[in-house]
Order: sequence, then C-alpha cells, then structure tokens
Amino acid sequence: MRRLIRALLIVATIGALVVACVATLFLRELTQPASESNIAQDFTIAPSESLAVISSNLESEGLVRRAIVFRVFADLRNAETDLYPGTYKISPNMTINQILEMFRVAPEVQTAVRFTVPEGLRIEEIAAVIESTGVVSADDFLAVASNGSQFKADYSFLTSLPDSATLEGYLFPDTYEIFSDATSEEIVRKMLDTFGIRWADSPLSSATTGRSVHEVVTLASIVQREASNNEEMPRIAAAFWNRLKPEFAGNQLGADPTIQYILGEAGNWWPKLDQLTIEQINSAAGPYNTRVNPGLPPGPISAPGLFALQAAASPADEDVTYFVTKCVAAGERPTHNFTNDYSEFLQFQEEFLACPK
Repeated sequence: MRRLIRALLIVATIGALVVACVATLFLRELTQPASESNIAQDFTIAPSESLAVISSNLESEGLVRRAIVFRVFADLRNAETDLYPGTYKISPNMTINQILEMFRVAPEVQTAVRFTVPEGLRIEEIAAVIESTGVVSADDFLAVASNGSQFKADYSFLTSLPDSATLEGYLFPDTYEIFSDATSEEIVRKMLDTFGIRWADSPLSSATTGRSVHEVVTLASIVQREASNNEEMPRIAAAFWNRLKPEFAGNQLGADPTIQYILGEAGNWWPKLDQLTIEQINSAAGPYNTRVNPGLPPGPISAPGLFALQAAASPADEDVTYFVTKCVAAGERPTHNFTNDYSEFLQFQEEFLACPK
C-alpha cells in the first residue's frame, strides 16, 4: 500500500512539473512577440474565417511565433465569436494578447487616397504631390526619402547608391493608392517596390553591363528632362554616353537640366536657361554642373520613367554626340537634330537661335 501511495505521489509530482513547464512555456509564448520589428503591416480577417485559419495566417505572415499558441489562448478567452472581420495594422513586435484585443474591436474603415507622380519630377516636387493628399507633410516625406541608406538592405537595386545619397531618381513615377493613415516610410517603400518591379520586368537588369544601377538611373534622369518624346530617348542617351568616352574632349555631358537642378528653388524648380547668361550658367556651383565638371553628376536629378531607364540602359547604337532642338511651327511636337560633327552642331544651333520665338 505504501509503495502504491509513493508511486502515486511520484506520478502526481511529475505531472505537476510537466504542467508547470507547459504553463511556463505557454506564458513565455504569450509575452514574446514574433520579432522586434515595429513596422506595421496589413492583416485581413475575412468574414466567417475560422480561428484555425486566422491563427495559421498570423504565423505565416510572421506576426506570431506559433499559431497553436494564439489559437489556444483565443479559445481560453472564448474569443472566436468576438473576432471582427476587416483589415488591421499589426506589427511583429506586438504580443498575442495585444493582437487578440485588437481583433475584438471592429477596425476603422480606412479611406483610400490616390495620387499620381509624373515622370521628370525632382524629389521636392514629389513631396509636394504627396502632401496634397493630406496624408503626410512634404517635410516629413522628405526627411524619410532623404535618407537612402536606410533602405539599401531591403532593395538590391540600391546597392550602388552612395551612403549619403537621397532616393532622388528611385521614387518611381506612377499612380499610387494609399490609405489615409499611411506613413511616409510606407509610401516610400511602395514607390521603391514599384521601381523594383519595373526594373525586374524589363531588359534593364541584364542591359547594364559595365555600368552600375546608380549610373544608369543618373543618366536616365537627365534623359527624362532632356528628351522631347519617348522615341528620341535612346538617341539622346547614346549621345550622352558617347560624350563620356575618352575620345570626346573634356568628357563633359554639357546637360542643361543639370544646371536647372542646381539653380532650381521652391516655386521655380526648373528655371528656363534662355533667361540666364552664359556666365550664370557656367558659374553654377557644385558637382552637378556638367558644363564644367567631367563625367556623370553624383546622382539623379529627377524621377525617370520606364522609357528613360530603358534608353539609358540600352542606348541607340549610333555615333552621335550632339543634339539641338529643331525649329518647328507652333503646335508641332518638338524634336531634335542629331550629329557627331561639331561644325554641323553649330549650324543646327544657329538655326534654332534664329527660330521665331
């Protein structure tokens, strides 16, 4: 009899220890978030979705460590019938209890806001477009977009971006839809995601042999501002790349849009160069003055579209180094004369200067 009692006591003790261990592990899982990241992401509960499916989705999206723990805890709280369908903003650093409590309150319906960023805008102009949505301020957006290095680890196409550079040129021009509670970082990431998709889905990624992505984007941003139409972009890109060859004296791009970039200011980001003297243009300070400094400027000057990016990555196979705007009648589409002969270039230039304004 004593042996039986002793055996029962041992079994009870072991059982208690097991229960205690399980309880300890369970409590640890309840209080330990999936990760330390505080970046919120959308999580949707569909109407009539079961607790098992919700738990599994939370784990697969990296919002809880173990689906079974969330499911058991929700069962203990009798919460399954209290979970509201809808879309929630959840970050991986939230605990299971915090997530469950969020699900027991109907989510606010977020208003979708749409904005369009045209090709060729500089980063300050993009910030103004986004501010017009009323979601974030231009200053807040610029503060995030000016620190390009914080995004380099997440986007392979930013590998060649200098550490001190902004995201000028990489905020892809497109039409976007965001929620009214979106943050500046979320908006920037959406635009970078779009750049990555366009880059991967085109010949760009395989056409940049010998040139870094940053060099291609930099030239594309100049082509975007220089070209009168998409069809001319490959020829203009060819002219610029040819100017950087050793046989071209000075290796200077001589790109007017880079001067505009230096001299631009709020209210007039792209000043007309025909209103400036040659002395003003040539004395424009800084490494972006491609009439004075050889080679490419330090970085992009605008947001190039897909045509400009493709032109810079795969320029026309043509021996041209000069181009001058043609004199066309009012209402006609602007275009350029192209040549690799300096004398002919001067002739084209005289024709343009004599063109009725």
